[in-house]
Amino acid sequence: MIVISQDSAAWKINLAPLILAGCFAVSMSSAAPIATNTALPLSAGEIIIREQIVATHASDSIGGIERHVDSLAALTVIGYGLTSKLALFGVLPVVTVDRRFGDVSASYSGLGDALLFARYEVFRLDNPGRTIRIAPFAGVRLPTGRDGKTGDGSLDIFGGLIATLASTQWVLDSQLRHDFNRAANGFERGDSTHLETSFQYRLSPAKVVLDTDAFVYGVLEISANYYERNRTGGVIDPNSGGFHLYLTPGLQYATRRWIADLGVKLPLVRDLNGTALEPDYSVLTSIRVNF
Repeated sequence: MIVISQDSAAWKINLAPLILAGCFAVSMSSAAPIATNTALPLSAGEIIIREQIVATHASDSIGGIERHVDSLAALTVIGYGLTSKLALFGVLPVVTVDRRFGDVSASYSGLGDALLFARYEVFRLDNPGRTIRIAPFAGVRLPTGRDGKTGDGSLDIFGGLIATLASTQWVLDSQLRHDFNRAANGFERGDSTHLETSFQYRLSPAKVVLDTDAFVYGVLEISANYYERNRTGGVIDPNSGGFHLYLTPGLQYATRRWIADLGVKLPLVRDLNGTALEPDYSVLTSIRVNF
């Protein structure tokens, strides 16, 4: 998810909620979420690479003047299994943002804010054909983007907890995350809290046999997101913060070594404060490979 807001100084773009999505272990019997995280492990020494493209459109009007923001983010995610329980991840986004307010337009491209984080499995319960995993995670967002254009310029901290219940037919992932955002150059994005759940169900084949090597999954995800107000120069921005509820349906094709997926993120509730710009939809597509 890309969250775009407007404050009195400049447009800001926050990629952190999106970047955390989809870091997982590819396996023959398991799907993966499209826009959230999973507690399924990486084996020691295993490497996961995910390339994801996210296009977001937002538009409305103020006093009869239309405004539009279209953003395109290309994200490279690399995960490494340091041990059977501890996995390390790095994310590097490249962002293009096109903005128009009436007859005035601007466009920016470049690196977004990169992320580094770790996930550690603290609970595991395996039964025939089913497993439960719980894993906390924590990390930092680095100010590698252009301040006020493709990044915020601040060094931020985030963390949370992931729970996964998986079977040979379906997978249920749920994540609770909080972002602790800091101030930089007079701007401080409000902290945010996110509760996300993803359900993946095998549509084909109906029956798994020894030589089955590919699967089609239907995916349905829901995410609730609360944003505190931003501050500019220590002053609260009344046109920021609020609540979003999103639904993301999608399809996924999974093999032994790679997974491709496509999803559309649609707002069910958009309750932002003041004149904050509310996203209309996002289209997410990616391919992930394990080595």
